[in-house]
Amino acid sequence: MEPQEKILKKSLELFFKYGIKRVTMDDIAKELGMSKKTIYQYHKEKDDLVYQLCVVEMQKHQCTFKNIEKQSNDPIHEIVLISNTMSEMMQHINPIFFLDLQKFHPIAFQEFKTLKDNFALKDLQRNIKSGKELGVYRADVDEEFAAKYRLAQIDMLMFGNYFTYEKISFSQSHQLLLDMFVYGICTSKGYQLINEYKKMNH
Repeated sequence: MEPQEKILKKSLELFFKYGIKRVTMDDIAKELGMSKKTIYQYHKEKDDLVYQLCVVEMQKHQCTFKNIEKQSNDPIHEIVLISNTMSEMMQHINPIFFLDLQKFHPIAFQEFKTLKDNFALKDLQRNIKSGKELGVYRADVDEEFAAKYRLAQIDMLMFGNYFTYEKISFSQSHQLLLDMFVYGICTSKGYQLINEYKKMNH
């Protein structure tokens, strides 16, 4: 693995575990067993490191979700597979990561939001349109509104101060919000499908 890859991988692990603010460049260097000078050869400051991480991670997730689209049997199956992927990812993330990103790294935060919204909005609209055509989503659902509502759910989970995650974990909260969304737009045919896929998961 190249030094820059090692730096990004270890930084992400530490940021996910402790949040961004609490992790210093000294901490990253110590965990990697390399000097700060080496890290600064690739990233001039912590803000640049966080920015690069956001770009790389969002591109990685785009590839993952594109592969899920190809593997899925139908729009409901795609939603379930994406849900499983995100829930697994969120089990390893301290929610403070997203709040730190928003508060202390505005350029990286804006890039994260732009990439997420541009990619996810189109993807959600495609999924909803396809689901309506197959009769698994309600015909009266406005595709753009529903897609934006789903993104608002995600923003509320990541960047809002509505949840403490003491009774319900970050990952479980995501699953609950997704269920509320997808069951809200499903037809009876869609209900059957999503319940079947959930049984397969269990």
